[in-house]
Amino acid sequence: MSLWRIILKSLRQHWLSSSLAVFSIALGVALLVSVVSLREQAHNNFTQVGLGVDAVLGPKGSPLQIVLNAVYHLEEMPGKIKWTYYQKVLQEPLVVEGIPFCTGHSYAGFRVNAIDGRFLTDFEYLPGKHFSFRPEDGGEGKPFENRDEAVAGWEVARALGIRLGSAFNPVCGVRAGDPVHVNDRIRFVGILGRTGTPHDRAIYIPMTAFYTLEGHGADVAGMAVDEQHREISGAYLKIRRLPGGALHPGIMDLKYNVNQSPEAQIVVPTEVLPNLFSIIGWVDKTLLAIALLVTLLSALFLLVALLSALRERRRDLALMRSLGATRRTVLGLVLSESVVMAVLGGVGGFLLGHAIVAVGAAFIRVETGLRFSEMYLSWADVFLFPAIVVLGLIVGAIPAIQAYRTGVLKNLVPVS
Repeated sequence: MSLWRIILKSLRQHWLSSSLAVFSIALGVALLVSVVSLREQAHNNFTQVGLGVDAVLGPKGSPLQIVLNAVYHLEEMPGKIKWTYYQKVLQEPLVVEGIPFCTGHSYAGFRVNAIDGRFLTDFEYLPGKHFSFRPEDGGEGKPFENRDEAVAGWEVARALGIRLGSAFNPVCGVRAGDPVHVNDRIRFVGILGRTGTPHDRAIYIPMTAFYTLEGHGADVAGMAVDEQHREISGAYLKIRRLPGGALHPGIMDLKYNVNQSPEAQIVVPTEVLPNLFSIIGWVDKTLLAIALLVTLLSALFLLVALLSALRERRRDLALMRSLGATRRTVLGLVLSESVVMAVLGGVGGFLLGHAIVAVGAAFIRVETGLRFSEMYLSWADVFLFPAIVVLGLIVGAIPAIQAYRTGVLKNLVPVS
């Protein structure tokens, strides 16, 4: 009888304990794979998306809140800034370009942002990448030109079934129950191609549309033409760069000067986002620790299952020895069985872990617009199977040594 047939027969004879051991390993591996994958993809998404914006000019308040609102279309801006101050910042030698925007409106759960039209043509959502309306990129139509026109992000259009010519009434606020601008009907003239960033989950309207929406009052409507009293939520700033591509070091002086004023502040997303991970970092560390603990307990369960099976198979092993099997053969048999069970658990955990990522990715995409993939391979996936084999060998070492020492005569006594 071949080695693999013997292992298969043993697993069938002890199917309950073997199945529980394999399942426990699969559970630990699944937790480990899913936690590491979601953590790595979250870090990659946040740091990558932030690179599309050199700096954000925003009101006084939480820098993290400003980045979440301006870059990820979450939270709310903590205030407004004067248009005249924005124009003053544009005069700084380090500022190459600015794109102002106003937030605070929504539609069907998606943010409606009023923004300068150059955002759709000149803005780089990632270095070197601009928005596209081309059908091959998933886009349609054209940028807005009039105050009653809008452009939808790819994810918005897909989720709401938006087509060119569809119309909507924006909500004055971002919470359920906020009032609707019932007399302001805005028509979609464009759908942006897919970018894989949170910008896919927003609707964009002209700045003039924001100020002149019915219900904002005469003071706000006057801001459309009166720059002295105009206010904006913030502005994307493009900062001068060095030949190697790094931001000009003068950005620190510019930040200091602006941040010292009572008018506004400059926030660099790539500086703020690490703070987000320092705030929530304990969560994924805790989950990772739980996953490692479950994997350790699974290894102990596998050890108990192997020792239990060994006690029941002492006579079988003694018979094998009497028929010519060497001690090394018996040792290899038990080690192989341990490795096979560990690998089966590893394969099951790998598949289950990526299934968890797929489910989590769907929820994350709905809430944040960030795109996670169940096909992403993290460091846990790369080192999974070598680690599983080593785990199987370590766990199987104790029962294998006991099997190696099994005496033939002592365990061949007649069974009554």
